[in-house]
Amino acid sequence: MVNPTPPEDPLIPHPSPPADFTSRELPTVSSQGTWYRLNDGQSPAKGARDFSSSLYFDRSGSGRFDSPAQGYGILYVGADVFASWIECYGRTHGAKGVSEMVLRQRNLFTIESQRELVFADVTGNGLVKMGADARLSSGSYVAARQWAQAIYDHPQMVDGIRYRSRHDDERYCYGIFDRCGDELQEENLGNLLESNPRLLAEILTCYDYGLF
Repeated sequence: MVNPTPPEDPLIPHPSPPADFTSRELPTVSSQGTWYRLNDGQSPAKGARDFSSSLYFDRSGSGRFDSPAQGYGILYVGADVFASWIECYGRTHGAKGVSEMVLRQRNLFTIESQRELVFADVTGNGLVKMGADARLSSGSYVAARQWAQAIYDHPQMVDGIRYRSRHDDERYCYGIFDRCGDELQEENLGNLLESNPRLLAEILTCYDYGLF
């Protein structure tokens, strides 16, 4: 018996921002933090690992919501430590553990804002209002960057983007634009393995990860 030809995937590529995007009101959510970041200490400007600050606004063009032309910098943080952790260590599908050596390469920072920041909310019904869908958080980086640039340029001048973690969609992440960098303050909580072992144990249990 010949297997029938499978139906074509009906999902079209994610659309670009609509022509009237600048006249649409962006759905927003406000927060002063606390946010979390597992900082790897990489500082292209200093050329060596430096754990003194996690306030690194990426202009590499390689992140999900980076500017396509590196016209702005963006700081990626988690709404909780679980979001920050799984975004760092959950990228290899099927992985069931993480090494102590890898864990020692990042320090945990908390970040807060001196004022309430306003974020474009690319979750929930906000997606429909903008003309987008959930692939902004989980699909093509090319499409996500195009939308991020449109959001950055929007007349509302929001401070960043709130989105769902691709690796744990119950968790929220934030991309904070560099134009509000002076509002941020941080605290270095040290290495999870050495300074926060109880918290690390909770995270490993949550994701059923081992330590080796």
